[in-house]
Amino acid sequence: MFRSRSLALAAAAATVLTVVAAPPAAAAVSIPGFTADNAQRQRQLEKLFSAIPSSDKARRLDAELASEPALTTTTGDRHRVERIVRELRSYGLKPEVKTYYTYLSLPKHLKVEMTAPTRQALPTKEKQRPWQRYWEDVIPGHNGLSPSGNVEGDLVYANYGRPEDFALLAKNGISVKGKIVLARYGQVFRGVKPREAAKYGAKGVLIYSDPADDGFTRGKVYPEGPWRAADGIQRGSVAQIMLAAGDPLTPGWAATKNARRLKPSEAPMLRGLVPTTPISYGAAEPLLRALKGSQVPKEWQGGLPFPYKFGPGGTRVHLDVRHDYKIRPLWDVTVRIPGKERPDQEVILGAHHDSWTYGSVDNLSGTENVLQIGRALGQLLKKGWRPKRTIVLATWDGEEYGIYGSTEYAEERGSQLRKAVAYVNMDGAGGSTFGASATPALDQSVIDATKEVQWPGTGKSLYEVWKQQNDGKTPISRIGGGSDFQPFFQRFGVPAMDMGSATPGSAGSYHCACDDFYWTSHFGDPSFEYHAAMSRLVGIAVLRLANADVVAMRYQPYAAETATYLSDFTDQQRQKYGRVVVDVSRDIAQAKAWQQAAQALQARADAALSAGDTAAFRRLNDKLMQAERDLLTQVGLPGRPWYRHQIYAPGIDTGYATQRLPALNDALILNNDVRTAKAYEARLYASLRAATRTLTP
Repeated sequence: MFRSRSLALAAAAATVLTVVAAPPAAAAVSIPGFTADNAQRQRQLEKLFSAIPSSDKARRLDAELASEPALTTTTGDRHRVERIVRELRSYGLKPEVKTYYTYLSLPKHLKVEMTAPTRQALPTKEKQRPWQRYWEDVIPGHNGLSPSGNVEGDLVYANYGRPEDFALLAKNGISVKGKIVLARYGQVFRGVKPREAAKYGAKGVLIYSDPADDGFTRGKVYPEGPWRAADGIQRGSVAQIMLAAGDPLTPGWAATKNARRLKPSEAPMLRGLVPTTPISYGAAEPLLRALKGSQVPKEWQGGLPFPYKFGPGGTRVHLDVRHDYKIRPLWDVTVRIPGKERPDQEVILGAHHDSWTYGSVDNLSGTENVLQIGRALGQLLKKGWRPKRTIVLATWDGEEYGIYGSTEYAEERGSQLRKAVAYVNMDGAGGSTFGASATPALDQSVIDATKEVQWPGTGKSLYEVWKQQNDGKTPISRIGGGSDFQPFFQRFGVPAMDMGSATPGSAGSYHCACDDFYWTSHFGDPSFEYHAAMSRLVGIAVLRLANADVVAMRYQPYAAETATYLSDFTDQQRQKYGRVVVDVSRDIAQAKAWQQAAQALQARADAALSAGDTAAFRRLNDKLMQAERDLLTQVGLPGRPWYRHQIYAPGIDTGYATQRLPALNDALILNNDVRTAKAYEARLYASLRAATRTLTP
C-alpha cells in the first residue's frame, strides 16, 4: 500500500538536498497561503516527508511504549519519558524535559461492598491477561481527585448522572439524600455526575460502563473482540475541568517547585464532590439486579438482561475510598526546531504520553505519531532543510488528571504564546474513522491536509473517505473540553485544531487495563497503517502552518458562525422568557462587519501571494494571528475566570461538549443573571469590534 520503510528513507536521503538547493518549477497545483513557487517547494517537501512515517515503526513504538503502565508521576511514567527522550535523540533532535509539581491523588485503599440483600465484595481491578506485564503497577479502579470517604447507604440508580437525570428522580419523588448513587458512564464528563449527586445530598457515587454503551451488546468483548469485557473498569478524573484546567492548586500560573499554591479547599477544580469510584458492569450487575422500586423509563434501561429499577430499596452499598493526595513531579518532553525566517513564531504539535494503564490507544497513538513526525523532520534537518517558523513537538504529562502538563507549560510561557501561530493536538490517532475539531479559522487547513493523504485499504484520499462516511460532508466539531488544546485555545487564544481517528470498538478499551498493545494489534489497527497515515496527515498540516507565506486562516466562516450563534441566543431567550432580555443585535451587526473585513483581508492576501509581496506577508500574518486573541476577555468567564474565550468553552453541565457563547449562556440561560449577561454582552461586542479592526487595513 505504502512504500516500504527502507525505500522511503532511501528516497528521502537521495533527494532532499536537491529540493532545498534547486530553484523549483512553477507549481502544478496551488496550496492556500503559498506563492506559486513556494507551493511547488512545499509539495516536494511533503512528498519527502510522507515517505518516512511507517507502519513498522509505529508497531515497534507501540510494543515498547505500551509494555508498561504509565500513570502520571509514577515510575512507569518516568520510564516512558526516558524512552521518548531516547527515541527523539536517536532522530538527531534535542529534547528537553520540563518538570512541574502538581497536586493529585493515588488510591491508597479501595473497598466496594454490597451489604444487602447479601454481603458481597465487588472487584476493583480487572483480571490479568497472560501478555500483560508489570501488573502490580496497574492501579485499581480510580477516579482521580475524588474525595476520600467511608460511606454506606441504600443505592439509587441515576442513569447517566446528568442534571436532567437527577431532576427526573426528584420529579418521581425519589431522593438520593444520604444514599449511594450508581450512574453509568457516558453523555457527559464523569465529573458532572458526582457534582450533581452532591447537590442532591448523596453520600457517594459509583460509576460503571454499561454494556449497552461499550460492552457485549455491541459485539465481541476483549480479548476475543474490541468491546469492554464484564471486568473492564473505566478509570478517569472527576476534576472539575469545566471550571479550570491544570494543577488544581495553581490555577492561572505555573506549578513550579516553589510556586504559590491554594489550599485544596479553595481550589475550584476540587469543589463540590463526594467520594466516587468506578466499577465494571460485572460488579454493577448484582447491585442493579437486587434493586427495588419503580421500573425506569425505556431510555434509562441499559444492556444487562433484566429490567432496571430506580431504587432505593433492596440494595445497600459500602464504599471505602482512601486516596493519597500529594504534590508530585510530572514531566513534559519538548523539542524545538528553530525557524529560519520567523523563529519567534511557533507551531506547536502536542499529544499526552501519560495513561491510566498501558495506554496504547489513549494516548500512545498520539504520542507515537508525534515521534514519527519528529523522526521525519529529523531526517529532513540532516539534509539541510529548516522550517520558516519554529516547530515545537511536545508530549505532555498529566493530561488524564485534568490537562496538567500542557496547562503548566502554557501558563509558564503565556507571554511567548502571543507569537504562537497554532496549536495542533493528537489524542487518539490510530483508527479507521477520522474526526477533527478546530477553530473555524482552521477548518480549511484541516480539509486541505486530508486531500494529501491516502487512507489505508481504500485507494482513495482521506478527504474522499471522510466525505463518504458522512453523507458527502466534512464535519469538523468546535473545540470544547477534555484534551490538551484547552490552555492554548481557551485561555491564551492560540488558534487550534485536534485531529484523530478511531476504530469501531475503541470505546471498549477506554481507560481500561485492556488498552494495551494486544488490543491495538488485534482490533484497533492490526497493520498500524492508520497510525502511519495519521502521522503523514498531521505532519503535512504542521508543515503548512510552519512554512506558509500567509498562514491559511479563514475568518469569514468564523464570523458567519458567530452571527448564527448570536441569533440562536436570541431565540433561546424568547423560548425561556417569552421575550428578548439581553439585546445582541449590535453584536450580530458587528459579527457581519467582521465577516466583511475578513473577506477583504482574504482578497488582500490573495493579491499579495499572486504578486509575491513579501512585505505584505508579515503584516497579514500578524493580523491573522491576532484575530483569535481578540475574542478573549481578560476577566474570564462568569464563575470560571480561568477560561477566557468568549465564543467557545466546555459546557458547565457537560464538561466535554462545546458551549457556544459561554459567558452569555452561563449568565442568562443557566443562572438567570441579567445584569452579568449584559456586562458580558458589552465585552463580547468590544471583542468583535477589536477583531474587525484587526482585519481592517
